[in-house]
Parts: sequence; C-alpha cells; structure tokens
Amino acid sequence: MDVIAIDAGRDFRKAIDDSLGDCGVLLAMIGPEWLHAADEHGSRRLESETDYVRLEIAAALRRDIPVVPVLLRGAKMFRAEQLPADIADLAYRNAVELTHARWKSDVQILMKALRPLVGGDAETPPAVLPRNVELVTLQRVTRELAVYIGPIAEIVVKRTASHCDSADELCRKVAAEIDTQSERERFLASVRSSLTPTV
Repeated sequence: MDVIAIDAGRDFRKAIDDSLGDCGVLLAMIGPEWLHAADEHGSRRLESETDYVRLEIAAALRRDIPVVPVLLRGAKMFRAEQLPADIADLAYRNAVELTHARWKSDVQILMKALRPLVGGDAETPPAVLPRNVELVTLQRVTRELAVYIGPIAEIVVKRTASHCDSADELCRKVAAEIDTQSERERFLASVRSSLTPTV
C-alpha cells in the first residue's frame, strides 16, 4: 500500500513519482464508488490534486506506463469528461473485469494481459499455507471474505496466508480488510463457525 511504503517526512508526491520509475504496469483497481468517492468534507476525492490515487495514475500516464483499469464488484468504465484533465486518458485504456462468478478465468485473462507488459511467462506461485491449516480452510476463509470485499478476497487471503501460523491468525488479519467493525465481527463469527474447532 502506498501510504505504508512511504517513509515519514518524505514528500509523497516525489515518492510516488520515484516508485513509478521501476513500475512496468499500474493496475487501477476500480470499484463501483471509485468515480464518486468523497473525502471527509464530502468533496469528490478525485478533484483533489493531492489525492494519492489521482497522483499515481497521473504520474503513470505522464510517463507512458501502461495503466490497466481493473473493474471490481460490477464497476463500469467512465467517460473522459468525468475525470480531471490529468487522468482523463484513463477512460481510453482497455479495462479488465474481475467478477466473483468467473474469478479464475477472469484472473487468467488479467495475467495473460500483464505478461507482455512485465515480461516472462512464469505462473503465479501457489499460496503458502499457514502451519496446521488445510487448503479447504483457505478456500472457506476466501469465500467468507469475498462477501465483504468481493473477488479480490482470493489475492488478500493468499498474500496474508504466508505470514500466519494458524487459521485464527489468518482470519484476524484478513478481517482488517473489511471496512466497518460490525462487518469485521460478523465475518469472524461466520468464518469461525464454518471452520474446524481449532479456529
């Protein structure tokens, strides 16, 4: 995540620009509220010249880095006139859709599109399972999490799994991806009841 990767006291505009120097492709993850997401004052975030998302996309477009819009949770592409001028070209970039129903095939399409941009044909490495956690548990946690965050849940669970020592730790860590405390608690209650007694 960009905020975590930027050192305290560093100008985040320069940090973003520097990090894009090593970037082969930028994925713009776009949910249904992306275009109209508001800040704490109720203003559209994309209108702010200091919004992280706008800065990253604008910097990538300036450098002619391929920017792939990835549509999540049924999001639709927007028109150029709906965007600030410095990121309006995003509307003309060919998008890839990730859906819950066609998750595996959609991810394969995305990977196929990315390979020429980043080089190589290496397959995605398998998830590293936490100790004493079976693959079926990983799949159940993924299904439960997808209810709250959509198809990106598979990536979140696989990424987090390699840093966990138990299924319970995995559940607690991925729950942090859910927006509200009440939904996090519902997720934990639901996933724990669907797993083995050791969770």
